[in-house]
Amino acid sequence: MRADNAVDPARHGLRGKVFQGGTLLMGRQLLSMGLSLIGLLLITRIIGPASYGPYVAALGICQYAQNLGQAGIGVYLVRATGEVTERTFAVATTLLLISAVGLLVILESSLGLIARWMPMPGLTPLLAVLLLSVVFQTVAVSSSARLERALDFRRVAMIEMAGQLLYYAAALPLVLLGFGVWSLVTGWCLQQVFMCVAFQVAARAWPKLAWDTAIAKSMLNYTLGYAASDWLWQLRNLVNPLIVGHFLPAEAVGQVGLAIRMLELLSFTKAVAYRLSVAVLAKVRHEPAKLVEAATDGMRLQTLALGPVLIGFSWFGGMALALVFGQRWEPVMLIYPYLALSYLTNAQFNIHASILYVLHRNWAVSWFHVVHIVLFAGAAWVLVGRFGIVGYGYAEAVALLSYPVIHRSVRLAIGSPSYRISALWWAGIAVGLFWRQLGYWDLAVPVIALLCPPSLRQLKVYFQMFAIRRRHAV
Repeated sequence: MRADNAVDPARHGLRGKVFQGGTLLMGRQLLSMGLSLIGLLLITRIIGPASYGPYVAALGICQYAQNLGQAGIGVYLVRATGEVTERTFAVATTLLLISAVGLLVILESSLGLIARWMPMPGLTPLLAVLLLSVVFQTVAVSSSARLERALDFRRVAMIEMAGQLLYYAAALPLVLLGFGVWSLVTGWCLQQVFMCVAFQVAARAWPKLAWDTAIAKSMLNYTLGYAASDWLWQLRNLVNPLIVGHFLPAEAVGQVGLAIRMLELLSFTKAVAYRLSVAVLAKVRHEPAKLVEAATDGMRLQTLALGPVLIGFSWFGGMALALVFGQRWEPVMLIYPYLALSYLTNAQFNIHASILYVLHRNWAVSWFHVVHIVLFAGAAWVLVGRFGIVGYGYAEAVALLSYPVIHRSVRLAIGSPSYRISALWWAGIAVGLFWRQLGYWDLAVPVIALLCPPSLRQLKVYFQMFAIRRRHAV
């Protein structure tokens, strides 16, 4: 990616669509972050951690079920080479519906077992209702894939933003009226139903059912490795409800859930980069040099975009939580540095997984996920019971030992990206996140890392590239 090769991003081919799509998705994520922060400030303060905990646990189980139900079919529809026929979309919708209904029946039948493992008051009825939304989320996959395949991120961003607005438009008044955690359940279900219908309308393709054994077999053969990898990674979301919820009371689950939610909002750039990479990296998958360059730049840009946000919240988030959320949410900042370090590291290696996926090395990603989950869940099982809520943070730190696995897979596939600048920035930010533990002296470390000569040279390159692209876009 060089400045002298820059073209008008608003008018020319793939680069123009990526530029526009990235801008729209980034704008949507920023607005979504603002809305979600406002919603969290109001909702969690009123509801409190004891009630928020069962909702977090129920939603985590539902989201994992939704990922199981998708089985990687949406990614197949986006990445498939050549034209995807209407019959293929219909077969995909049929597979998605079968999996969603099957999971719904299994989980609704297992509510008693789940309640015994996580003895949280009110968990069972919340989970029973939230599971119904899984069907709508899963059915929407085919239509949303049509839009992303066409790089029509404008409509995708608009629908997601409208769904976010609907969620808070429904949930906030109900919370203020005293309906408690059921306000969140209502808002969530309305959001999923709306988005399901909106994606069908935007794609101009209502769900059609069809069966073709050959198409279904080809689809599942392609998606099995990706789906298995994704299922393994999404097990992360079950560590809080299943392990923290097993050892600690509902308040702790709510506090960990809020910390995770805050990190998801703050690391919005990671989600944008991944969604763009799914649709774009496949275009250059036969050019290893460009993939190495993408990995190198991706790590640097992700660290540069995410690091200051995480550091800023580390410095000022504690005061905001105490002032707005109340003393009941203080444990959030105990585990925040560990979770922030985990999200920062994952952002650096996010594009590694995307590259392996487009090279059809799905099992290499799966192996990394196996190592990561074994380290994370195993450490959480040992440490949460012993150290309480901070043990969850320690487990996140232990799981960082898994990232050399995915680096090795990328090095064998395309060669090694350069870590020199991104590692420097990562280390500076990592030290800065733990200023409460290490002392005020380390607040200067991120600044020093950013202002040293190698960093300044790289920042100058990115600034020049951005200035040229912006000038061409006018």
